[in-house]
Amino acid sequence: MGYVDLCMASKNIAIREDVYQKLLGAKKGGESFSEVIERLLENRSSLIHFSGVLADNPYLKAIKDDIEKIRSEAVIRI
Repeated sequence: MGYVDLCMASKNIAIREDVYQKLLGAKKGGESFSEVIERLLENRSSLIHFSGVLADNPYLKAIKDDIEKIRSEAVIRI
């Protein structure tokens, strides 16, 4: 049988103490810091998930009307 190298490449990074403490607090069980960072990066959500959330909001039309009123009353000076 052949020899299989199971070593993974690693990189050292410098982080502030407050960030280190946050990572330490985010660790679950026996997770490595790499696993914590990977989990946190995978769980990020995109703003696209919020697209249309306010579409049925009853205050949205009033806000839009107020913006239009402010824009129409604005004086542009050059």
